[in-house]
Amino acid sequence: MTDTELMQSIKTKWGAAIADACSTSSVPAAFLAALIANETGGDPNAKRFEPGVLSSLWQVLLGRKEAYGSIKRMVLVGYVANVAAVPVNAPTNLPADAFQRVDALATSWGLTQIMGYHILEGNAPTKTIAALQDPAMHLAMALRMLAQFAAEFQLDVTRDFDQMFRCWNGGHPTAQTFDPNYVPNGLNRMVLWNGLP
Repeated sequence: MTDTELMQSIKTKWGAAIADACSTSSVPAAFLAALIANETGGDPNAKRFEPGVLSSLWQVLLGRKEAYGSIKRMVLVGYVANVAAVPVNAPTNLPADAFQRVDALATSWGLTQIMGYHILEGNAPTKTIAALQDPAMHLAMALRMLAQFAAEFQLDVTRDFDQMFRCWNGGHPTAQTFDPNYVPNGLNRMVLWNGLP
């Protein structure tokens, strides 16, 4: 499939959802569409396990690290134990799916491959992996995350596209991307999106 065909496919499948999500954001629809193309080619069921993230989460759960990013140990323990309130102490019994819950946090989900652990961050609207699998909720969360990158690094979401792609893929505006063509592909796909009928 050519990039033009890919972007047309995304527009056909997701154009309305992208337009709806971007209607309350400054992020251009072309950027969100290109991000989807870069990450999953438009597959809402895509997921990718990240062993390094799992290792880091276990370090926090075992008390070897205080937090993973903004996610403190007790928030993580509460999620894994499947308790509504953050526990003061670690529970003595864990649910049968406790290890799968940790595994899900170390997996990226959905159209733009949002890492599961992001559901535990303070501003996440919902605390379930299922939310990352719902396209409308997923796109809304992706836009919130892009806004956070823009605020943290003083980026303009309407023009700093190179840096925004790097933030998404590597966490900061000067990050080296795993795929050296990630940013050029994204920028080219934005142009293609804007040229579609």
